[in-house]
Amino acid sequence: MKQIKYYLIPLTIFFSIVLAQEETTEATAPEETTEATAPEETTEAAVPEETTEATAPEETTEAAVPEETTEAEEVAPMDSAATDSANAEDALTMEEEVEEVVAGPLAGFSFGVAPSVGFISGETFTNVPVGATVVITTPYGFKMGPLDFTISAAFGGYAGDFDGNAFNPTIAGIGGNLVLANLVFAEGHAGMIGSGQGVRGFAGVSLDYLMKKGLNLPVNILVGGEGFISNDMAGVGNASFWGGLGVRLDYDF
Repeated sequence: MKQIKYYLIPLTIFFSIVLAQEETTEATAPEETTEATAPEETTEAAVPEETTEATAPEETTEAAVPEETTEAEEVAPMDSAATDSANAEDALTMEEEVEEVVAGPLAGFSFGVAPSVGFISGETFTNVPVGATVVITTPYGFKMGPLDFTISAAFGGYAGDFDGNAFNPTIAGIGGNLVLANLVFAEGHAGMIGSGQGVRGFAGVSLDYLMKKGLNLPVNILVGGEGFISNDMAGVGNASFWGGLGVRLDYDF
């Protein structure tokens, strides 16, 4: 029995050592796992940080590009609008200068000469007077419904005789012209005719539209009947008249 005890004591010590080593191994295993996983967690955490730092400049760059483009687009229309405005002002200035050059002291006036061939006359004349009338038309007037009234003046001289005695009645009067649709016209002037007071009348057709609009000419032709009446034609108190066909050429300044 003593011998068995001697053998059991070393076995007991051996198994105690073995058990102690196994417990030590189980206790150290989790520490190795923790140490192994710790770098993995650090690595995973570092990855997003590097990604964040890399993407931040890209977002800044993308945001800056549209801002520069927008500024360029806004500056371009402003420059174009300023250029158009400057060109328009220059054009208006040039037009005003041209108008000032073209507009003279006679702008709007017209000068016309109307030869007249007499067909009928009163007892004062043996032969129907022949002569011409000069008409100066001004740009002043007003509208009378569909008619345009313009102030004008007439001056003229005619050669006539009575039983071989020549006398040359003159005319000078102020009046106006009535025109309908630039086609039909009538004008009258009151003043001196012969040696007395009288009236001159001229009415007919105007070729204004054809000459100015169609042929682009600065002249107008008027064709119609012309007549003169005076209360003292020859200076002896004899009232008389004469009339004929008149053709007038007007030049517009």
